[in-house]
Amino acid sequence: MMKQILIRISAALIAFALGVATTAIWTSTRPEPLLNPLPSRDCSITFDPTLLAKTIHENDDPELFRALKEMPLYAMPSCIDEAYSLMWIPSFNSPVFVRVWRIGDQGFMVAKTLDSKGWSKFENLRESNARALTNFEWRDFTDLVNRTNYWELPETTDEVIPEDGAVWLIDGLKSKRYHWVRRQVPNDQFEDLSRHLIRLSGLETAHDLYLR
Repeated sequence: MMKQILIRISAALIAFALGVATTAIWTSTRPEPLLNPLPSRDCSITFDPTLLAKTIHENDDPELFRALKEMPLYAMPSCIDEAYSLMWIPSFNSPVFVRVWRIGDQGFMVAKTLDSKGWSKFENLRESNARALTNFEWRDFTDLVNRTNYWELPETTDEVIPEDGAVWLIDGLKSKRYHWVRRQVPNDQFEDLSRHLIRLSGLETAHDLYLR
């Protein structure tokens, strides 16, 4: 009788130990979201109001970048291999910012919305999301960049501006080349790029109300 009790206790202890070990392995290998996806100290991406004042382009709004606490794409550190940003400012909904970038073979994403509407005074951050991108996610987006011939798109075009429209700005940085494209009536290719970045952001937006 005593022998059977000892066998049962031993079996229970072994099962418990295996469960603890399995949980520890799963926890240690489970990917965790990056609240502030800085890949290394050697490539720090931080908001610097002094640098912003020195580098901001004439056509860009410094108050918008201050509210977002983000630097313009052209002011990103030289360690960035490739990067793209979407700035979407609708008439009656919150501005949305999405940026993806790559350092070596690792991709990252940050997305933010403001607690304001349209081009009125830009308020504080309402929502923020940041994480690492998988290799598939990065290739999937850059394949779309290539298919839409983003780097050959003109910066602006003649558009019939809707009264309740939105401004869509996608800029890119690759091999020290900077390019920006601004639309208020996106065509199919530009619309696909915008939708893709918003989908990667994980944010709740009203972008479908402003697209065809």
